[in-house]
Amino acid sequence: MTGKKLLLALSLLLFFCLAFLSADGDQSKKAYELMYQDIQAMKVQLQELSSIVKKNSADLQDLKDQVKLIGELVRRSQSDQSDLKDQLKTLPLQYQQLNSKLEEIQLQTATLQDILQTLQNIASQIKPQEKAPAKGGKTPSGKKEQPAEAQQKSAVITIPAQEMYNDAYGDYLKGNYDLAIDGFRLFLQQYATSPLADNALYWIGECYYSQGKYEEAIEAFNDLLLSYPAGDKVPAAYLKKGMSQAQLSKKDEALATLRLLISKYPSSEEARLAQQKINELVGK
Repeated sequence: MTGKKLLLALSLLLFFCLAFLSADGDQSKKAYELMYQDIQAMKVQLQELSSIVKKNSADLQDLKDQVKLIGELVRRSQSDQSDLKDQLKTLPLQYQQLNSKLEEIQLQTATLQDILQTLQNIASQIKPQEKAPAKGGKTPSGKKEQPAEAQQKSAVITIPAQEMYNDAYGDYLKGNYDLAIDGFRLFLQQYATSPLADNALYWIGECYYSQGKYEEAIEAFNDLLLSYPAGDKVPAAYLKKGMSQAQLSKKDEALATLRLLISKYPSSEEARLAQQKINELVGK
């Protein structure tokens, strides 16, 4: 990622984080945890920029030493003046280019540090709230399950993971979105550690998106990003989250999400689609 693109992505991320300050409950907690992950990623990028600054500083110093040495040689020996002139033609240009590059990276590093500090200050102000248990939701100790619930649970456990997943996905393809959501949620209850768990969360979001329930879709995509940050559905979740925000007329938040996707997964197909959506939003 180039320095300018990194700064743009981080500036947008700052705005994106500010947009969550009004959220409460579970939404506030998810926003806080997602922000924490991005702050950690930026710390790594800051370290990489610092390493580049150190390396370029050393290269620049080497060039300065070479220029100084050549200057001394010029003064000492006029007989080699033609050879020295050839060297002087290239070294000052290299010196200028490296010096300009170093100044740019130093500016980027300073800006990155400011953005990182601001994000950390925002994160410290957001207090995740634990979700209160629903009234009457806690089952008294020793209380037996209702017979119908016990029978349903017993029936679900006997269904293999792949079959349960396929059934729910089949309902999605048929447009039976409520049935598909229920099926995927049962799958997540029974097979939370399955490799298909992140896919199930993604398709729950897609079901809500297809129903026009964009707030619910965003919540499902946020659950995926938080619970399975290394999953193969993460780029797609960022894309559909941004599109959901656009549907809710949250243009700035949608742009921030889509640009964050491009900065994290620049070579993905989702990044290409995100850029198309950005062009569409900016053109409005």
